[in-house]
Amino acid sequence: MNTYLKITLGRLIKNRVLQHILFWCLSFLILMNVLKVSAEVKQIDLIYTAVFHLPIVCVVYLNLKLLFPLLWERGNYFSYAMAVIAATAFGSGFYLLLFSSLIDYIFKGYYFIAYYSFWDISLFFAIYLFISGLLHLARGYFRAEELEKEKSQAELKALKSQINPHFLFNSLNSIYSMARKEAKEVPEKIVQLSDLMRHIIYESDADFIALEKEVEMLQNYIDMQNLRSRENKIVFNLIGEIKGKRIAPLLFLPFVENSFKYGMKGGADNAFVNIKIEVVGKVLHFEVENSKGQASDPFSAKYHGIGIENVKKRLEMIYPNQHKLKIVDNEETFKVLLQVQLN
Repeated sequence: MNTYLKITLGRLIKNRVLQHILFWCLSFLILMNVLKVSAEVKQIDLIYTAVFHLPIVCVVYLNLKLLFPLLWERGNYFSYAMAVIAATAFGSGFYLLLFSSLIDYIFKGYYFIAYYSFWDISLFFAIYLFISGLLHLARGYFRAEELEKEKSQAELKALKSQINPHFLFNSLNSIYSMARKEAKEVPEKIVQLSDLMRHIIYESDADFIALEKEVEMLQNYIDMQNLRSRENKIVFNLIGEIKGKRIAPLLFLPFVENSFKYGMKGGADNAFVNIKIEVVGKVLHFEVENSKGQASDPFSAKYHGIGIENVKKRLEMIYPNQHKLKIVDNEETFKVLLQVQLN
């Protein structure tokens, strides 16, 4: 199946009008075989089935278009139940009126009777209301899931765009300076920078990636930051087995980026950044601590910026009740403690 056909089929499946048409076509076929008077389907069976659907269609769309949005979706469940009972009674009365008198004026060449009593036809309405309501709720649930996923992907793209662009320029300038000095590390650093940018731009599009890849990206980021100053006090500890583990991408980078931005470059004496990732079973512990410069208040305000709030939202969406995040803001240091239940 080619890509165009897949896209077309996907759009058709998501088309609400098509969904409703298919539902009523299926309903017509089923009821026609239930209501036909002989083994063969005749014209009178088609007419009777079509007319039989009129009160059903009225009650179903009264429920979907009026009762659901006005009562059910607003949490008025008792009022909704009473309204459904009233709608069912209305539909049953409409059916009896339709087949006892009105239909004779519409189709004068045929003779129709109301085969079902008030309670029998009420059961039909109850079944249709239940099935259509269930499908409506299911569609709403899957649509909400789809929107949530789209929101998560949009926020991830926003997170990528928030990665400090100065980092790339500074890294390239540092590599350029090394190249002028004919340093042997230049090819290695170019590969590291390339791997880092590839991971941020392309590989992080997946919902979950290998923890090894995320750790490798973090190590490359730290190595790039180290290019500017060999005297940086940066400690990165990795404890535990990370092979075979998966995690949502770009959860650590915003915290680490801020630790460099406001720690190493914040003007603090004896500046440092300590990073630790520890895996115990299926639980990952991430910790980053950095020194703070003199401008503590602006730092605190910036630290709780869009990038960090973005990560908090993603954690809530991807790891609901499966993570713990604690931020400790002291006078001289800033620490982030994150615990995640790995998949």
